[in-house]
Amino acid sequence: MNTTPKYFIYARKSSEDSQRQIASIGDQTKALGVIIEREGLLLVRPPYIEERSAKDPGRLVFGAMLDRIEAGEADALLCWDIDRLSRNPIDNGRLQWMLQKAVIKVIKTPSRSYYPEDAGLLMSIEGGRATDYVMRLSKNVKRGLNGKAIRGWRPSGGPIGYLNVGIEKGNKTIASDPDRFDLVRRMWDMFLSGTYSVSSIRSMANEQWGLRTLQRRRIGGHPLTMSHVYKIFSDPFYYGYFPWIDPETGEKRLLKGNHDPMITEAEYWRAQTLLGKKGKPQPKTRTFAYTGLIHCGECDSMITAEDKHQLICSVCKHKFAYENKTACPKCSVDISSMHNPTVLHYTYYRCTKKKDRTCSQKTIRLEELETQFAEELMKINIDQDYLALALDYLADKQKHFGKEEGVARKSLESVYESCQTRLKNLHREYTSPQNTNHELYTSEEFRKLKSEIVADRDQAEKQLASTRDTLDQSLAAAERTFKFCAFALHHFNTGDLRKKRTIFSTIGSNMTLKDRKLSIHKLHPFLLIENEVTSQRALLKSLEPKKTLDNQESFQASAPHFQTLLRG
Repeated sequence: MNTTPKYFIYARKSSEDSQRQIASIGDQTKALGVIIEREGLLLVRPPYIEERSAKDPGRLVFGAMLDRIEAGEADALLCWDIDRLSRNPIDNGRLQWMLQKAVIKVIKTPSRSYYPEDAGLLMSIEGGRATDYVMRLSKNVKRGLNGKAIRGWRPSGGPIGYLNVGIEKGNKTIASDPDRFDLVRRMWDMFLSGTYSVSSIRSMANEQWGLRTLQRRRIGGHPLTMSHVYKIFSDPFYYGYFPWIDPETGEKRLLKGNHDPMITEAEYWRAQTLLGKKGKPQPKTRTFAYTGLIHCGECDSMITAEDKHQLICSVCKHKFAYENKTACPKCSVDISSMHNPTVLHYTYYRCTKKKDRTCSQKTIRLEELETQFAEELMKINIDQDYLALALDYLADKQKHFGKEEGVARKSLESVYESCQTRLKNLHREYTSPQNTNHELYTSEEFRKLKSEIVADRDQAEKQLASTRDTLDQSLAAAERTFKFCAFALHHFNTGDLRKKRTIFSTIGSNMTLKDRKLSIHKLHPFLLIENEVTSQRALLKSLEPKKTLDNQESFQASAPHFQTLLRG
């Protein structure tokens, strides 16, 4: 009976990892062929070759090879490394079982051979090593990609019009493509005009401009297809955002990118409207500046916000909400066929009605809400001259408090030294020969006196440490308050959402909205300044203090009221 093992050769590389293989398929088969010739092994057919990752089960070539081994066509395997055969527990378990039952008599690699007696511990260790490698690699890759996305760079690179720049893999950024950026922007301009169809834009880009996709190693350099053009006009990347699925939670979010946007957000949403049925819905994460800060004045529910998108039909001039619509509901003209329709966008704030579904409060436009808040900021607004006088006043107070602080520190230091002296005397008297029979102090009396003195000393030490810090913190807080009042209105009118929200939440608390009127309970320092500014305006008709003697005297007259501000 012939007992010579009949070999199959299996060579594999991961298709998605073609640039980072330890050995290519050609190198593997060449090296394994040398082993066949050198050791005189019986090879019963040409090598099985597969370009597919082994991290998941279901490889067709690998499965067919094992089926033929079970059918008796071969009983031995030759491969470059054990991890070429399996990197997942299902395939590894099948191999281990076939080796244990001697269906496979030997698995040979250039470094060692595995026999049926190795099917237990050794194969488990080798298979576990390969599986663990895949799991750690996958986890590290996901972590790296998620970190890159959170930093504002789309891990998959940019679409046409953008280039990946950088050398280090994993740390590349995205920049404008000097050869394609302006051409893609022209495509957007043509589409946003409402006078060009997607097909005509594609024809012009391909035939007249010679626009081609970016040439890569194996792909690219081709004219644009219709699906590619629709994808361009549906991709939020062009207005500065990109969709991302968090690998930890599976949550789909829209992240802000660090790349230079090609269009504005308003232009993007206008394009989605013009696309009509072709528009591909994108994940939206809308940030509102004032949600979570205001309560309803009627039912005490939170105030939320929502966007309203409307369109004015270019044919019948009917205004309608175009979300989930592809045509004008009045004249039935398709949105994609309208000539330059007017697109409107509003933001409304309203009661959530969670505490009372019958709440009667109406919505308020964002612009009206911000106008009311700007009026509140005007009440505490001070100009640069007033700010300079206030800061000079605080500097004078700091000098004055500095002298008072010296006197206070001297007194506290005297108390501290007195406590130290009393402690020394108490210890000396307690341990003296005169107190051998506790004639002076008993143990209880000693402990009680000592604890009292230590408490006095620690209190004095604590007051010494806090004297200067308390003063500095008080003056710093007062200075920040004055500067906030001087610049808050300007920053509110020109700042981004985050800055507006910070200003909104700083000025006061217990904000309510009732009958479309914003009510703010201002914090104490701002209320003091508002009262002073109001009295100054009433006195001077307008708060425009020049650095004159009269105005300085006017400020000094109101300055004592700010003692409360310093204490607060």
